[in-house]
Amino acid sequence: MADHGNHGTKVEVYNGVSTEDEPSAAWGWHQFPRRTTIVIGYLGGLSMFGMLFGNHPGQVENIWLVAIGILVIVGTFLYARHSSPNWSPKPSRKTVTAHNKPLGHQEPDWAADQRNLTGAYANLTTAELRSWNLPGVGSDGVEKVETPKSALTH
Repeated sequence: MADHGNHGTKVEVYNGVSTEDEPSAAWGWHQFPRRTTIVIGYLGGLSMFGMLFGNHPGQVENIWLVAIGILVIVGTFLYARHSSPNWSPKPSRKTVTAHNKPLGHQEPDWAADQRNLTGAYANLTTAELRSWNLPGVGSDGVEKVETPKSALTH
């Protein structure tokens, strides 16, 4: 800080915060207690519901009061939960995806397998081939698949 003749400002540090950086460090909002913040948050949210009893004739004010009251209470709850010293985030779930393949895995050429009836498509029955709109005789050797009586006819 500047020193003007006999008038000087003494730099002090409170809880790791310097008065040179934050002039209100000695008396201000630094290190505000967690419990006090939570209590004030809940009281503020509940006071929104207390304002429902008033002399306003319309319902628009009531909607805003309820919405803001719920928002404040939910926000206070989340703050209380996440600011707790015992809270830690849950580990992310490990899911099986295409990215979890073993090293050196070669993905089959699904289009070629379907076109040539190889790989996963090699053992399809004739009915399964028809459900995929594929020509040919399936692994069951049936040449013609009967159309069910409930099917639509053209």
